[in-house]
Amino acid sequence: MIKLKKLLAGVIGAAMVLSSTGLTSFAAEQTTPATIDTTKKGSLTIHKYEYNGEEVINGTGAANDEVPEGANPLAGAGFTIYKVADVSAFETYYGSQSTELPSIGTFVENGAIKSEYAATALPEQVTGGNGIVSFENLELGFYVVIETTKPAAVTSVMAPFLVSIPMTTVDGADWLYDVHTFPKNGTKYGEVKLEKTGVNNVKLAGVTFVLQKQNAEGRWENITKKGGAAGDNTGDALNLTTAANGLLSVDGLTQGTYRFIETSRGNNDGYIMDGATAYEFEITQDGQVSYLGTTAESITIPVKNEKPDLKKEVQDRTEGTWKQDSDYNVGDSIPYRVTVDVPANIAKLKEFTVTDTPTNLKDNTESIEIVSEGTAVSETVYTVSENGNGFVITFHPESMGAYAGKQLAITYHATLLDTAVTTTAGNPNEAKLEYSNEIFPDQDDEDNPNTPENPDEKPGKDKIEDHTVVYTFKLNINKTGENNVPLEGVVFDLYQEVEAGTADAATAEEVKNAGLDASKTWKKLDTLTTTEDGTISKTGLANGTYYLVETKTNEGYNLLNAPVQVELKVAYTTSMTETWEWTVKDGVKTLVKHEIHAEQTTFTETDDTTGKDGYETQTVVNRKGFMLPTTGGMGTVIFMVGGIALALAGLLLILAAKKKTSK
Repeated sequence: MIKLKKLLAGVIGAAMVLSSTGLTSFAAEQTTPATIDTTKKGSLTIHKYEYNGEEVINGTGAANDEVPEGANPLAGAGFTIYKVADVSAFETYYGSQSTELPSIGTFVENGAIKSEYAATALPEQVTGGNGIVSFENLELGFYVVIETTKPAAVTSVMAPFLVSIPMTTVDGADWLYDVHTFPKNGTKYGEVKLEKTGVNNVKLAGVTFVLQKQNAEGRWENITKKGGAAGDNTGDALNLTTAANGLLSVDGLTQGTYRFIETSRGNNDGYIMDGATAYEFEITQDGQVSYLGTTAESITIPVKNEKPDLKKEVQDRTEGTWKQDSDYNVGDSIPYRVTVDVPANIAKLKEFTVTDTPTNLKDNTESIEIVSEGTAVSETVYTVSENGNGFVITFHPESMGAYAGKQLAITYHATLLDTAVTTTAGNPNEAKLEYSNEIFPDQDDEDNPNTPENPDEKPGKDKIEDHTVVYTFKLNINKTGENNVPLEGVVFDLYQEVEAGTADAATAEEVKNAGLDASKTWKKLDTLTTTEDGTISKTGLANGTYYLVETKTNEGYNLLNAPVQVELKVAYTTSMTETWEWTVKDGVKTLVKHEIHAEQTTFTETDDTTGKDGYETQTVVNRKGFMLPTTGGMGTVIFMVGGIALALAGLLLILAAKKKTSK
């Protein structure tokens, strides 16, 4: 048994109650000698707390020491203790007259134990949710305590300290073999925001994300709650869904590397859910956020969702502008344009196709041209194939990086077929864009929640449809004689003025014979013959001016002495749905744009409603001519005698004139 001075033991023992901000020692005022039982074992229990206040409470080494208000047990703090003096050194020191504590610098350099004491380390222990670790069955002596693992939220580790096992009680009357210390750390947590936007910077609400933190093994673990003294995922639940302003905000993040990954686009139809891109950031030791080279107290990470678009238009026949409707003749080659907005992440998509489906038209695939910013798009990035009377353009997304975020203009011609209808239903043409609406990550990102179990699984897709319509009309001719009698079998050639150089234009001789203006270019559209009721119907005509040239009429009637001008003027108002709504069919969401409603579309002609059929009716009247008697009749004899008499009279006059001249 050894008698030691309580004063010195108290001073040594007080070192282990140090706060993180300063050193406070306590010693009993009494120096009454007491005896240490060197056959005993001791213990050191460390109660680790998170505390960011200013209050300092001196410790006594007892288990019931108080801690400041607001202090919380801190998990994840690791401690290693080193025995730096055994019983003999303990006896020698306390047997001397020295009253000074051994310097911590004797044993520690730059926060780490000196090499000559490293072998005395006891295995590190890490605090759990209660913030406590305990080292049992300790030999008596001096121990250095070093915080060797820092919780992520802690700004800095506490300074190493020296503790004596045993130490005196607060009243100096006894020895404490089971010593308790209550060190505390200041903490700092990070905060980060994410803003979700779409096309034209619209704010996207309802988009969900997963937040993950990288662990020591390099794997990613989901963070669903705020961090705290008890560690990560121990606080309040995090809201990882964007609000109406497109923002989500998370705080309570401890030091480490994190990433956001999108998991759902919410109700933002048409947008592409990018489940492959990870937005990685770091929370520093002092609670700041570091993202893409910028470090600040709080950072807002911008995340933009991509959304392609498609627009279908037909060229107005008379104005040359692009619109949703126009009118043409059957057989005309009609110009169309499809405009496609390519998403910036096109190279990550699995599907991107444009399909054109005409009704009563036939697309000319040889006429297809695709241009971006005035330059022809490389034919290596797409394939054109016929699809009935339409076509399919299959783009190769992995090769379209040069066109990411740009606009493509697809132009082509389609011929209006003789099956075209003349009703308000018109002859529609639908263009459709089908594209992947989600992006999967690579298979090697095992911790990404979007990674499909089957590597061959195809992502979902959306469709955008847009429509145009072409109208063509009907010309009705009523051919009558006097007294409104229908004339059957009357033949007309139908002409229309066309541009110079038009194929199959009428020759100059044909124009002359038809009595048309020779200074213009004309094309004969058809030869028409009246039926029994004296009518002709010619369908497949666009609005405009036409000329009927009569080439044969009924017996007893004169041919018309000039072409008959006919004006076809059917005004049309197309009813289209302008409120674009997504519809679900076969599990695929489809945006239908400019949907045509034939039942609401109207045709009018010269202020009169024509109903559901667009037509113009023209009445052409023929007059009877003077009738000559038939061959062999009495009338013929009379005319012949009269003719001979006139001829003889003329001859006698000529002979008389010659005699007079000779005299």
